[in-house]
Amino acid sequence: MSKTLLIAALMAVSISPASAAPVGVTLSDLHFGRSDQGVREIEGVVKNVSHHTLRQVYIAVNLLKNGMVVGYTTDIVFDLKPHEEWHIAAPCHTRIFKPTHFSLDQLSVVE
Repeated sequence: MSKTLLIAALMAVSISPASAAPVGVTLSDLHFGRSDQGVREIEGVVKNVSHHTLRQVYIAVNLLKNGMVVGYTTDIVFDLKPHEEWHIAAPCHTRIFKPTHFSLDQLSVVE
C-alpha cells in the first residue's frame, strides 16, 4: 500500500461522523513534513469550498507511537476567503517519543 493510500486509510478510520470535515471545507494531503527550520510538523491543505469567508478554521491532530497518543498538535487560520487554500503547518513537539503516525482529532469551522 502506498504512503498516500495508507494515510488516507488512517484518516478514514480516524474520522468519526461527529468529526468529519465540516460543510464548506475540504481536507487533503495530511502528512508528516519538515518546516524550513527543520522542525517536524503535520502538513496538509484545507480549502474553503463555500461562497463566503470562514471566520476561523481549526485542526487538532493526535500524535501516535505504537498506537499510543504521545502528543498532539494544532493549527488555526482566520478569515479564510471563498475558494482559498490554507496550508497547515502544525509542529510536532513531543518530549520523549517521536510519533510514527497521527490521527485527525478535530476539524472545525466558525462561520
